[in-house]
Amino acid sequence: MKKLAILLPTYNESKNIEILLPALHSEAAKFKYIYFNVYVIDDSSPDGTSKVVENLMSPLKTANFEVNLINRKTKEGLGRAYIDTFRYLLGLNNPPNLVLQMDADLSHNPKYISLFINAAIIDGSDFVVGSRYIEGGSVPNWSWHRKFLSKGGNIYARAVLGKSVSDYTGGFNLYSLELLKKIDLNSLNHGGYGFLIALKYEASRYANKIIEVPIEFLDREYGESKMPVTTILKNFLLVISIKIKRFSF
Repeated sequence: MKKLAILLPTYNESKNIEILLPALHSEAAKFKYIYFNVYVIDDSSPDGTSKVVENLMSPLKTANFEVNLINRKTKEGLGRAYIDTFRYLLGLNNPPNLVLQMDADLSHNPKYISLFINAAIIDGSDFVVGSRYIEGGSVPNWSWHRKFLSKGGNIYARAVLGKSVSDYTGGFNLYSLELLKKIDLNSLNHGGYGFLIALKYEASRYANKIIEVPIEFLDREYGESKMPVTTILKNFLLVISIKIKRFSF
């Protein structure tokens, strides 16, 4: 049986995680040959996110679905949550074959997980990117200026870092464990969403086969957005630093 780890970094996502975990459970029921191991990585959310997860762990457990909670003592951000969990998975005696990262705020619909799995298992991709900017992808409820900044930023990132990925800033992506082993996690020291750009750039350098699948990205219904527009602007400069850092090796 193939093993899929789904990583969900959280901070104040109690309402969303209560909806998302059962939805993931329903998706897992469609894939009897894959073991879904969900890791909620919570940065000590004051809204009780971890308690919601604890209450759902036992009721949702099945023969091919399990929820795990990683409680972090301090709020260290998205990048550190992912890096620490990558290292944890790489150190397991029986690690997952595939690792999926997705947002916990319901902006990433679990229905797309089948596209990622098919791209990885059937089509043999070791790096699957959920893209808003290929045919079939969309951001339907964004304002025009947010669409302009995001799409423009990704066009810029492609020009600087390479055109193998159309959506450098999206957080819905799948990696084979073998691909993660090739990436120097110590080099991914960028904060916030700059981490996603750096990770996808490194993954694209080492991947044997990259496949992009279209996704619709929806804004959160519950809670506050954790990505201000200024973050997108800061990432413009960050793209250059990632490229310069690579040339310095």
